[in-house]
Amino acid sequence: MDYGIGVGGSMAMIGPMAKMIEDAGFESCWAAETTNTAFISAAAAVQQTSKVKVGTAIALAFPRSPTIAAMTAWDLDELSGGRFICGLGSQVKRVNEQRFSVTFEHPGPKLKEYAQVMRTVWAANRGEDVTFEGRFYNVTMPTFHGRPQPDRRDVPIYFAAVGKVMSRICGEVADGLLGHPLASPRYLAEVVKPAIATGAERAGRRVSDCNLTGAPMISIHDDAEVARREVKLQIAFYATTRTYSPILEMHGRAAIVPSLRDAFAAKDKERMIELIDDDLCDAIAAAGTADEVRDRIKQWDGLCDRLLLSPPWYGPRFERLIEIGQAILQTFGA
Repeated sequence: MDYGIGVGGSMAMIGPMAKMIEDAGFESCWAAETTNTAFISAAAAVQQTSKVKVGTAIALAFPRSPTIAAMTAWDLDELSGGRFICGLGSQVKRVNEQRFSVTFEHPGPKLKEYAQVMRTVWAANRGEDVTFEGRFYNVTMPTFHGRPQPDRRDVPIYFAAVGKVMSRICGEVADGLLGHPLASPRYLAEVVKPAIATGAERAGRRVSDCNLTGAPMISIHDDAEVARREVKLQIAFYATTRTYSPILEMHGRAAIVPSLRDAFAAKDKERMIELIDDDLCDAIAAAGTADEVRDRIKQWDGLCDRLLLSPPWYGPRFERLIEIGQAILQTFGA
């Protein structure tokens, strides 16, 4: 199983962070899209590395034309010498509409077409006479037909997925699925992987054509209770979102959601932490001393192809996030 880790912070930090990750022996590093654009962050990581894979986890799909996304991914893949992975996500309705002023409709089928458009663009760039006409996108001039680049590859496309529908669509068309930090090993095994298999069978693909990347929350501290509190707060934050309710239902914790939302609205972080019991924490995340985290991460062995090790970002100060990142490098690096 491969290990990846996220990069973030200021643009000046991202390149050196990516280089540290590469030097520590990690297989990949990943840029998120929150305040900064994921693609430019990925470019900063690419420029200071030579071996590590660089991905977006995730870039938002629907605020961008799929042709623009394909052009950007193509450029980053060239810049990196074939090391780029284009991770895309639909995000939720509220963010699409209220932050980006774009229509949110049928995210699963629309994201499927998005990937098909991107591959149409790349095929056209290689010199093929192709177009795409679908339910959501129509691209009849996918390239300006400049000098063909016949030897260029399709960039791997990963989708962020939580539920059965998006996981199935990953199996149909994506090169990989990026799991959510709240998705426990049990949820991945009982919900996500079977849905990938269903999608792959429907499309005549192999299950192995779709990489499964888990994203367990990791917090490491000499005081295990400090690490557990950090992870519990992150779990509590995620659990207030309706999309992730099936995960809590699987673990018999759906009843805590109204109380979590009340505590979140009241900005009562202590109450949020209190509502996440130790068993739920251990089922979803890996928190504690370095030795404890190494042991707990074994839950994902044989289940995922890669783990994207994610510090809990809701709560800890920036200095503490850097400390957790360094501990992850030391604990899981080569």
